[in-house]
Amino acid sequence: MNNMKKVIAISIGFVWVLLAFAQVNESAPMDFFIKKEELPPMLNVVPNSVQFIDANNNNVIDANEICKFRFTITNDGRGDGHNCVARVKITGNTKGIQTRDVNLPKIVQGEQYTVDIPILATEYTETGELALDVYVDEPNGFGTEHIKSTIGTHKLNTPFINVVSYKVVGASAGTLERRKPFNLQVVVQNTDQGTAENIQVGIAIPANVTRIGGATEHVTIGTLKAGESQMLEYELIANQEAMEKLNIQVALSEKQGKYAENATIPLEFGQHIGSSIAMNIQRKDQDVKIERVSLTSEVDENIPETNIKNNNMFAVIIANESYQSVASVPYALNDGKIFQEYCVKTLGIPEKQVKYVPNATGNQIKAQVNWLQNICEVFDGAQIIFYYAGHGIPDESSRTAYLLPVDGLGTDVTTGYKLDELYATLGNIPTKNVMVFMDACFSGSKREQGMLASARGVAIKARSGMPQGNMVVFSAAQGDETAYPNNDERHGMFTYFLLKKLKDTKGNVTLQELGDYITKNVSQQSILLNGKSQTPCVTPSASLDASWREWKLK
Repeated sequence: MNNMKKVIAISIGFVWVLLAFAQVNESAPMDFFIKKEELPPMLNVVPNSVQFIDANNNNVIDANEICKFRFTITNDGRGDGHNCVARVKITGNTKGIQTRDVNLPKIVQGEQYTVDIPILATEYTETGELALDVYVDEPNGFGTEHIKSTIGTHKLNTPFINVVSYKVVGASAGTLERRKPFNLQVVVQNTDQGTAENIQVGIAIPANVTRIGGATEHVTIGTLKAGESQMLEYELIANQEAMEKLNIQVALSEKQGKYAENATIPLEFGQHIGSSIAMNIQRKDQDVKIERVSLTSEVDENIPETNIKNNNMFAVIIANESYQSVASVPYALNDGKIFQEYCVKTLGIPEKQVKYVPNATGNQIKAQVNWLQNICEVFDGAQIIFYYAGHGIPDESSRTAYLLPVDGLGTDVTTGYKLDELYATLGNIPTKNVMVFMDACFSGSKREQGMLASARGVAIKARSGMPQGNMVVFSAAQGDETAYPNNDERHGMFTYFLLKKLKDTKGNVTLQELGDYITKNVSQQSILLNGKSQTPCVTPSASLDASWREWKLK
């Protein structure tokens, strides 16, 4: 009984506690919050929107080029995209390549956004290939799939300006001498892939050597693209006090100030005049091979020599290149100089019997013709070679052809030397034979494109004159054709093949063989190189029988 009372009492106490607790919490009801969940975006790359953009449109990341990797994304989810980042990971030859992640603005649900990721190539970029892994990262994992791409890289195309070749030419055959003028030809070339701008060339001339003409001591070339070159020619003379060895310094510079190399040209009195010398320069690694320019043609080197002395043969060589009033004749001096060497070395004509006259005036041409007349008065059975490289002009009314001296006028035939007069004079000389080589045309055209006289609009079909006596004439072109240069060989087209045949045969060639060879090859090469006809011809005097075909120069 007592135990039952205790249980009842405890139960009643517990109920009172619960009631009291309930009364306390009646004034503070429980509060419940339900957070609204953000709707996710869904970012996708728009099909066919991926593109690589570079400045020169070669689809390669070139050194110093700013490029873009561009694509378009769309938000196909139910919510907006926040705090999205376009990222790029690159692997491969990454030297000199810079890029960065791009923070994107809010990508609104249902809209598109174009993404540009910059790729910067510095001057240190190397040639190679990059693997790109591009994507848009979204904080909740609803970004784009990865775009994988491969793009090539290319190193900086830099120029490299060098002196690649030089040559000493003079008014007479033989060797470099004091107190005799000589011309120094210097070839400056860009031997690497980039374009060089604002090229400056300066030469320092040693003591007791004076520049008397040609290029100035400081020259601005301007621009040379990869492989392009420029020849500068300096006319110099040394006095009696000049040292035996002359070092001519050539200073080169270009716009960027680091892609040019100075050179020293060593000259020595007694060295052979006419030899072209290639400079020993260090080649750089190149993607495209650059052929070095040379002042020397294959016919200028290894000229055949004979032990035979052709004591009864005499030669006059007129090489007119630098005219006072009209355009120059490219390579005419080289034509005449090398033909002189063949006369002496290959044909065996004594050096004193070969007269080489560069840039001859009218009086000088007449003087050399008079010399031939005088020679033949005292030498029985003499053989004569007359060679001319230079301009010819026509008389527009009579179509008579004239040689043009360097002091002549392209618009005034009275300043020229009538071709008929030359043939009549040489033809009346008592000789065994006369062989004339004319690397000229008489249409009024220049050796390059265009007309000699600016007032003349069309070429004239001039009469080329009639050989007389025991004479055979080799002409470079017919009628209104132009006698073109062969720029690769640095000779007139006609002269180049004349020299080549003499070299190949060592001078043992008949006039028939020589004429056939020159005509065939000049005709073919002129069409190939110039797209225009040039047809050499061989014209004997009407008084000659067919025996001239078997004549030889040697």
